[in-house]
Amino acid sequence: MTQQLAGLVLLDKGVLRSHQKVHTKNGDGEITSGTFSPTMQQSIALAASRSASPRARKSKSRSATRKLKAKVVKYPFVRNGKV
Repeated sequence: MTQQLAGLVLLDKGVLRSHQKVHTKNGDGEITSGTFSPTMQQSIALAASRSASPRARKSKSRSATRKLKAKVVKYPFVRNGKV
């Protein structure tokens, strides 16, 4: 299995940060970088996963106190000025 990179958009309130763990049906991973996007008005992140199929539709990121729901999306998050 190779390491895959996936884009995440947070569905809950909060901010995704580096080194947070990501859990999907297909396997676990870790956020490599994350921040709040002023253009999208949402928290976004890139996550590395060692799963064979990292393109799950939903994932969960564990913050210090709770699990956060996120959606796996294609990156770049903004193309030609459109979200």
